[in-house]
Amino acid sequence: MGFLGAIFSGGWSVLLKGLVSVFGDAVLKPFLQHLDATTAANKDTAIAVIQADIAANQAKAAIAPAFKGLIYGIGTPPAIHFGAMCLSATFDLGWPVKDLPPAYVPIESIILTAFFISSPLSTLAKAGAARLLKA
Repeated sequence: MGFLGAIFSGGWSVLLKGLVSVFGDAVLKPFLQHLDATTAANKDTAIAVIQADIAANQAKAAIAPAFKGLIYGIGTPPAIHFGAMCLSATFDLGWPVKDLPPAYVPIESIILTAFFISSPLSTLAKAGAARLLKA
């Protein structure tokens, strides 16, 4: 049963009930006032956290178009280079497209993956989540 079981069983229960009945207001009022103050403080903290989350989400929504432009600004040159390399190698167009230095090939592949796979999939996932939330 432990400590609490020992307190609330038997004679302790009668003793505590008697103390509360005799000193009820003297004991309970400060405790209830403390409880009310703590609850009010927790409520104020929760409101502040929610307001901060709202402000953060508004800031994210404000910069989202600029971020999309940044993604396209970073992804377009590697996409054009990759496309020109593929077309020049496939159709012998005579374009003077040089291969990237070996150190830059993984970087270009990461950018192309983000540009052609990650960005469209994240847009698709957001659209799917929005549709599920409406249903």
